[in-house]
Order: sequence, then structure tokens, then C-alpha cells
Amino acid sequence: MKTRPSASAALIAALLLNGPAVSAGPEIGDVANRFCELQTADDLSSLRDLMTEDLRAVVDDAAARNAAIAETSGQESAPLAAGIPYRGMVEQPASCIASGVSTAANVTIVDIAYASDGGERWTDRLVLKPETGEMRIDDILFASFPTDTYQAGLRRVLADTFDQ
Repeated sequence: MKTRPSASAALIAALLLNGPAVSAGPEIGDVANRFCELQTADDLSSLRDLMTEDLRAVVDDAAARNAAIAETSGQESAPLAAGIPYRGMVEQPASCIASGVSTAANVTIVDIAYASDGGERWTDRLVLKPETGEMRIDDILFASFPTDTYQAGLRRVLADTFDQ
């Protein structure tokens, strides 16, 4: 079951009206909705278009390092053989919806709730920040199971993969 963008947009609007003040409210919904569309379509390479320049550079560097290892050692030996981890679970979600919005310092945090066809449910968090007048994804925080704490994000996972 795919989430209709209009339902997601309505949820984000309701959360923004009832939650803390956020200056770029509609943009947050646009980014979250597009992120979910790409996740459920399994079009993860297009997520780059939603990222800050800095996060894109981190992802590009990790992809280049992974490709170099794959070229010399074989694809199966590459640390990111399954690709860049843009979500906390490997399984493609059947549904994805923004389920909460909060602010911290100069960023906005959007909870992204997923469900798989197999009944698995998990929530990641998008860290959004303004860049060149638009809200952009600056990190994706992954829930740690079973505690559901958000200690590892995409930046940290990629750094830890190659800097060990």
C-alpha cells in the first residue's frame, strides 16, 4: 500500500499547525513526501537531489571509495555491496509517511514511519536544514533496535564503514 501524497501533506500540515513554529513549513512536507515517494519506488539514487551539498559530498565519497574496493577485491568484498544505506532496514518499504515534526537548534527533524509487506515497522528521522533558500536533507538518523534510540545516522554509518 503506497501512501498518497495528499494524505502525507495533510498530516504534515496538521503537525506543523499543532507543533513548534517552523518557518519553511510547506517545504518540509514537500521534502518528506518526495523522500517517501522515492523510498517506496526504491529509487534511492534520486534521494541525492534532496540532500545538502555537504551530505551529497559524503555520499559521493563513500560511493567512490566503495567502487575502488569493489574494483580491486570484487563487488562482494565491498563494504557497501548492498549500496548506500538510505534507510534503517534493508527491505524496501511498502509504505512511508512523515509522522512527526520537531525542531532542534538550526535543523528540523521529521520522523519517517515505514511498514514493509512482511509487517515490519520502523521509523527513521530526516534531519533537514535550509540551504540556498530550500529545506534539504542533511542526515538520515536510523533507529537502533530494540531501544529505538537514534544514535547512528547516514553520515556516521558511512564514516564508520571506511574509517575503521
